[in-house]
This record gives sequence, structure tokens and C-alpha cells, in this order.
Amino acid sequence: MRLWILLLWLPSAGWAQYNEYFEVGLSGNYRKVYLTELGTTARAYDENSAYTASFAYYFREMTAIEFSYSQGKNTRFIPSSTITSTTTHRYNLVGADLVFTFGKRTDTFIPYVKAGVAYFDKKSIDYEYINNGIPEVPQKVEIKSTVVPSAGFGMQFRLTQRLSFKAGLEFWTSGAINKDIEDFDWAARMGISWFL
Repeated sequence: MRLWILLLWLPSAGWAQYNEYFEVGLSGNYRKVYLTELGTTARAYDENSAYTASFAYYFREMTAIEFSYSQGKNTRFIPSSTITSTTTHRYNLVGADLVFTFGKRTDTFIPYVKAGVAYFDKKSIDYEYINNGIPEVPQKVEIKSTVVPSAGFGMQFRLTQRLSFKAGLEFWTSGAINKDIEDFDWAARMGISWFL
């Protein structure tokens, strides 16, 4: 509750002294890792992809509130002479973060850190098996929506007055914000941003 009060108060505190501006961003990540050696007929692998759209309101020169929406998919494929399994994890993630930059809007390099909360609007796991060449009925598990803490850091490289390249790492917990933290998920993202 205190975090949301802070987020609502900070913009009004900065209106009188600073010229606010906006940032719209698109980013994504893709990664595929093979788990077995080259030469096998079917190779086991992990494949991850995600895409994010974001909107940030800079109410001070180096401070912003950022809202984001992400869609992601993680797939693990394990072949076998008897049972072949494919596990696919899908999620939709809505985030709200307070962003602090270590540079002015006109600087060429702008490091940043951010922290906030993320809401898993949709989270599911699909299980598919092929048993001795015969596909079994797929199983789908819906996971309850949760609110989790999130954080991140990265760097912006300004290409033009309004366009910049952005790369960073983002972290969030696998459990709900009101539960014990068991593990962290993370994603490396690269994309572009427009300043309005």
C-alpha cells in the first residue's frame, strides 16, 4: 500500500518544477539451448521467447513510472525411444515499476534501475506425450493469477533525439508477493524506445 501511495504522490510533487515527457518501448528475447549432443536423431532442447510493450511517464528528469505488458512462452522438448515429452509454459505479465535513470534525457548512455510489482494475468502449463509412437491426450494446468515483486537494470543508448536502443535484465519471483520467496525468474531483453 505504501508503494502505491508513493507512486501516486511523486508525479504531483514534480509537476511544478519539471517538464514531464513520455517513453514508449518494444522489446523481446529469444533463447534456444540444446540439451543433447549433435548427431542424435531428435535433440532435446529448451526454447524461451517473450515480447514486451511498455509505456513510461517521466515526471522528473531522471525518474519515471513505467507500465508494461509481456507475453512469454517456454518450451522443453525431451525425446526418447519410448516416451517423448513436450512441456510448454505460457504466461501474460502486467507490470508497474518505478524507474530511476543515471543520466539526463539528452545523454548518449543512460543506465537505469527499476523496481515494482508484476501481475500474472494468465499462467498455464501444457503437457504433451507420445508413448511408443502414439500421441496421448494433452494435459493443461491453469495456474492461479498472482502478484509478485519485480526489479531490473539496464542501459539505454541514444540513437537520435527521440529514438534509443535499450537492453537490460529483469527479475521477478516465482511465488506470490505474500508468500515465502522460493525462486527467481529472469529475462534478458533488448529493444527500442521512442521519447515523446
